[in-house]
Amino acid sequence: MGKTVLIGRLVRPGMQRALTIAFLTLGASASLAAAGHEVVRIVDRVSLQAPPPAAPAPPPRLTLPDCLRIAAEQQPALAGHRASLAAAEAQQAGLEQIPVPNFLSRELCIRRKQAGMGVTIASAGLDQAQQETIYAVTRTYFSVLFARKQEAVAREAIAKLRVSRQNAERLLKAGNPEFVVTRSDVDKLDVYIALAETKQVEATQGVQRAVAALREAMGVGLDSGLEPIEDTIPFVKRDIDRNEMVALALARRGEMVQAGTVAGVVDLEVQAQCANHHLTVRTFAAVVDIHAKQIPQGVSNGEYRPGALGLEMPTTLAGPRSARVERARNLQDRANAVVDKTRNLITLEVEDAFLKWQEAARKVALLERTPDVASKLADNLQTRFAEKGNVPAEDVVRSYLVASQAQAQYNEAVYQHALALAALERVTAGGFNAGLVPLAPPRP
Repeated sequence: MGKTVLIGRLVRPGMQRALTIAFLTLGASASLAAAGHEVVRIVDRVSLQAPPPAAPAPPPRLTLPDCLRIAAEQQPALAGHRASLAAAEAQQAGLEQIPVPNFLSRELCIRRKQAGMGVTIASAGLDQAQQETIYAVTRTYFSVLFARKQEAVAREAIAKLRVSRQNAERLLKAGNPEFVVTRSDVDKLDVYIALAETKQVEATQGVQRAVAALREAMGVGLDSGLEPIEDTIPFVKRDIDRNEMVALALARRGEMVQAGTVAGVVDLEVQAQCANHHLTVRTFAAVVDIHAKQIPQGVSNGEYRPGALGLEMPTTLAGPRSARVERARNLQDRANAVVDKTRNLITLEVEDAFLKWQEAARKVALLERTPDVASKLADNLQTRFAEKGNVPAEDVVRSYLVASQAQAQYNEAVYQHALALAALERVTAGGFNAGLVPLAPPRP
């Protein structure tokens, strides 16, 4: 109180009021600062007690219809063929926009017809690319499922061999002279386990390679993380007629449409050369790259595969009209030969796919019961070996190896059967429906 009175006497009344306000302000600021520090401490405690942010959800597992839908949207090959079709349509529209009626220019009339055929050829190319994409996705999808199955076979074999190894070690330590188990048997089991583990490594890598191939077929990158669901390869029993498959292929394949339409284009080229009296006349190949599509080459080494025949057409024909027309007719004969060769190759491809399906179906029928029978025999030997020790360890190991081999061969037969059905769908351009893709449920 004395200090307060002294200060009051030393300062003037106005200054005293100012100092009083300053003291009050400083006190309020200090209180606010203290409260602020307390709030920060509370927030820090709350932050420390808050749960960590949830990890991002993994990408959804995909069914075969999901993979096909993504491929239809993102496969670059399909985008390229759509662009080619758009270019052909633009070429046709450009010729139609030339302000010259057909009766004034017979050649222009022919070029317009050829441009329309070019649209048909490009559309057939897109249809063919779509069928190839469907087959690629279906094949690689089933390859992932098959690789997983084989990995499971190797994993099960390793587990059973380890049980056999534990039983052998236990019987060896028992020292019963009636047990036919030696240290050599235990060492052999270690060797068999190591060999089985190498097979598991191969199967695991096979799964990853199959997933990578599926992503490429779908047109997605490594960062997508997309994988198929845990599914089984369908086994669809069908009665298939070879002649029906050939007829469907010849009626629907894009290659047949393209070859037949190109032959019509070359036939019009003969007419175009007849309608022109110049010494040099440009052909339809001057505005269309007829070599854009690669011609499959034949193989005649360990595998025989006949090659295709390609179209020939120069960009310009030179000489008098009779010479140009004669050369155009010779090229027309080659175009007709391309049609015949294409028909023969498609027929051969269908027959090959049919025979592969037939072989796979017979293998599945023969192997259908063997995995269960072989597995039961191996388990019985394992039980006798574990309880009585009167079965040679070599017999137990051999029985499990046979059981694993039977299961692996059956898995492969089912896999090859599914691939053969998918191939028949491809070679018939979708005319044959194998039932491999589940139908979407009807919308309510």
